[in-house]
Amino acid sequence: MRKRLAGVLIGGLALAGFGAIGPASAALTTSCNGHAADVTIPGDLVVQAGKACSLANTTVNGNVRVAAGADLVADGLTVNGNVVVQSEGYLDLVNSTVTGNVNNRDGFGIYLDDTTVNAYTGTATANAESFLWTYGADFTGRVAVTGGSLLLESSYANRFVETTDTQYTDILDSVVAGTLTVTGAEYGALVCGSEVDGHATFASNNVGVQLGAGGALGECETGSSVWGGNVTVSGTTGLAQVSDNIIRRNLAGTGNDAVEASNNRVRGELQGQFAEQGAMRMMRMEAGSPEADAERNVLEQLRSERLGKAEQAAEAAGPARL
Repeated sequence: MRKRLAGVLIGGLALAGFGAIGPASAALTTSCNGHAADVTIPGDLVVQAGKACSLANTTVNGNVRVAAGADLVADGLTVNGNVVVQSEGYLDLVNSTVTGNVNNRDGFGIYLDDTTVNAYTGTATANAESFLWTYGADFTGRVAVTGGSLLLESSYANRFVETTDTQYTDILDSVVAGTLTVTGAEYGALVCGSEVDGHATFASNNVGVQLGAGGALGECETGSSVWGGNVTVSGTTGLAQVSDNIIRRNLAGTGNDAVEASNNRVRGELQGQFAEQGAMRMMRMEAGSPEADAERNVLEQLRSERLGKAEQAAEAAGPARL
């Protein structure tokens, strides 16, 4: 399912030259514009509005702020603090660690690859296109997203995952150790080849909900999902499709346009619409609904374009002299 970009990863950058400049304030805040490698920043780091910063093997012993319209791309970054990404800012981390929280405030988007963070909060009130896209990420704490979109792939969330009014919420080949709650996704929710240890609730989602390997939202090759608690799907506009799952407690459906359940092992009870599905008229989703592959293609294109611009801007700015 994963489509990697060729020739745009940070590891392929030529990160040349770095130095030190005086802090921007008495609180040891350092500004970054350009590129640097193998440096330790003693306090906070800020990428100022509209600037681009590219880092390799760098440690920040403070907080990081990516200002409006700015870019921070890094391979091997350690942040011993929190990261805040502001309006239209972009954060791209590979092989990195953030000991604190990552907060996305209407940013362009955030990409985390083989990166560990504490907790994530994303709020997209002015930018509906904002996204969190992860591959091989590990969240020590919770993941909470309002607006924008969420794609967790081959990732681990040690606590709960909660999304509200996203464009879509897709969870592929991942583990959610707590509860999973998806409410009001405009283009639906897809969970495939994953493990959810707590209760799972899908409420008032449009287009459809697909819990399983194959269906109207997209194909998935990562196998069955395992659900440790109750799975409840309600108020879906479109088809609520549950197939090839292991559900350790109950599967319940209420108020969905249509439901379909097949090839599941449910150790509890089938309740509501899922108990009655044999008597219901099965409905197909409308033609032309976005598919999971198309959603990832859009994210990949957005990331590719923004990452390329960020790299070029950081290279053109020269050594960051951190």
